[in-house]
This record gives sequence, C-alpha cells and structure tokens, in this order.
Amino acid sequence: MSASLISMVTALADDELVLGHRHSEWTGFTPYIEEDVAFSSIAQDEIGHAAALYALIGQMTGDEPDKLGLGREKSEYRHAVICERPNQDWAYTLARHWLYDTADSLRLETLEATAHKELAGLITKMRREERYHLLHADAWMKRVAGGPVEGRTRLIDALHDAFSEAMGLFEPIELEEDAVKEGWLPVPSGELRIRFAHKAGEALDSLGLPTEIRSRLDQSAEFVASSSGDLIADGETHEDGVSIPSGLGGRSGEHSSDFDALWDDLTHTFREVPGATW
Repeated sequence: MSASLISMVTALADDELVLGHRHSEWTGFTPYIEEDVAFSSIAQDEIGHAAALYALIGQMTGDEPDKLGLGREKSEYRHAVICERPNQDWAYTLARHWLYDTADSLRLETLEATAHKELAGLITKMRREERYHLLHADAWMKRVAGGPVEGRTRLIDALHDAFSEAMGLFEPIELEEDAVKEGWLPVPSGELRIRFAHKAGEALDSLGLPTEIRSRLDQSAEFVASSSGDLIADGETHEDGVSIPSGLGGRSGEHSSDFDALWDDLTHTFREVPGATW
C-alpha cells in the first residue's frame, strides 16, 4: 500500500464527489428541461467516478467505499475549494463546469500513464465519459460568448470569479513528491497548472473573450513557472508583486465555510442511518 497513491486518488475522488453533488443541486432548476436531463447526467457521472475511485482505495486499505466517501470529517476531505462553492447563477456554474472539465481533461490524460495499472484502466474508462462533459461545456461557452450582451457579460464576470480558484485543482497533493517518484503521478501538479492556464487562455482567445481574463491566467502560470513550487496562502501576494490564485488549501483539508452545509447534507444519511449505502 502506497500512502502517496492513496493521497492522490483520494483528492481526485473528492473532487468528483463534491462537484457532482453541487451539480446535482441544479436538478429541476436548469434553464430548460433538456438541460435538466443533461446536467443531471453529468452529476451522476461525477459521483459514479468518485464511487469507483473510492472502491479502488478500499481495495488497498480494506475500508468500505461508502465510509471513504461519506464517513469522514470535513477536514479529511481533499477536494479543491472551487468544487465546494455554491452554484450561484447559471453563468457561474457554466464557468466552473468549463474550467473544471478543461482541467480534468489534462489531469486524466496524464494519469493514463500512471504506474498503477488498475488506476490507469479506470482513468481510461473515465476519460470516455468525461469527454462528453467537456463537449457539453464547450458548446455552452460558445453559445453564451456569441450570444446577447447580457449573457456574455454575466459569463465574463463569472469567469473572473472562478478562474483563479480553478488553479487550486492543481495545488500539490499531500506526499506529491513521493507520488511523482513512485510513478503514480506522471507529471507534477505545478507543470499541469501551467498547461491548464495556457490551454484555458487559448480557448478564451478563440471565443473572443476579454484579454484581461487571459492576462490573469498567464500571470498565474508565470508565477508557477518562476516559483519553487511552494504555494502561498490564499489572499497573499508574492514578493515580486504577482497576485497568488485564491482558493488554495483544499488538498490539505483546509476548506471554506461553504463546505459546512454541503458536508452536512452530503453525509447526513450515512451519519444518521449507519450501514446505509449510496
């Protein structure tokens, strides 16, 4: 059993579970009924991926997948902070959906080369399903970016709110150095973060969205490229004046107050009805 492997898979599973739960909150409230079906399906996929990842951890640790997913304290979850943020309006949900699935496509592509064969096989299966999530997000981004001014403006504002926290998806996991050395994580988080910033920036350019969003993405990427890889606490500024992306700390169990009610809702049945399954 490798502690670094468990750390890496736990972070990935927690991202999928928590974001899937947030997505599921749109059921019955999306802009129209066809989207209600589509977004509910995406939420179900994410939670299903989380269940498969917890099952893999359970094979290594002997723990029950349900307990791994629903039986931990708040501080034991390792998801990125952006996953726990409330849905707000459709524009914010769309911005987060697109940023997350753009990041996830890079992450999963990398993890297909992991040294853990069973995880690699699971990642291949996940990629087949996640591909449609990104296609869905891309279609909505193109539709809103090329649509009426009000929708485009709300999307721009949402991207400003969400993109820096999306960088937290590539906050180094606990024991990351060991995970890289052992071959579980083929590419370090810092390098993936740079790739994500450039990929997202190029996509925003192609949509004709404001250059200030792109410049802030590039600024974050430049910080990562020039730093030692150490992250600075949320809200601080690096000595060279570069603003550090917010929403960090999730990989070490530091979450926002937004996670309190979500955790209570997510784990309520498991805590109240011992032995319940999901």
